[in-house]
Amino acid sequence: MSEPSSKEITLAIRIDTARHAQLTWIAELRGSNLKQECFKAVDAYIEAAKQDPELIAKAEAARAAIEAEARARQEAIANLFTGTPPPPPPQEDEVEVSEAETPEEKSDSGRRPRQRRGTQTGE
Repeated sequence: MSEPSSKEITLAIRIDTARHAQLTWIAELRGSNLKQECFKAVDAYIEAAKQDPELIAKAEAARAAIEAEARARQEAIANLFTGTPPPPPPQEDEVEVSEAETPEEKSDSGRRPRQRRGTQTGE
């Protein structure tokens, strides 16, 4: 278990009255207080999480992603002044649009473009 730091954070939670009553009775029967019981519960939860295989796998994946990003950043910094950047990769999704095409011609909806109120005639 990690050692508590000298800096503390206040954590306020809302619980229903039934849980509060149960927790109060547990604390009273154990000869402790609500704060001590909450710390025990949090510590037990953290210890249980450390044994959860799914959580361990997620943590390892997160660590690997962080390390990969760190390596990429280190390489970028190392090559900042020494290496020549590679050419940009070709963009397959780029579509050439002729200059004669207007936004109305590009629309696939088949609807007429809206006109401004001042340009309507016949009123």
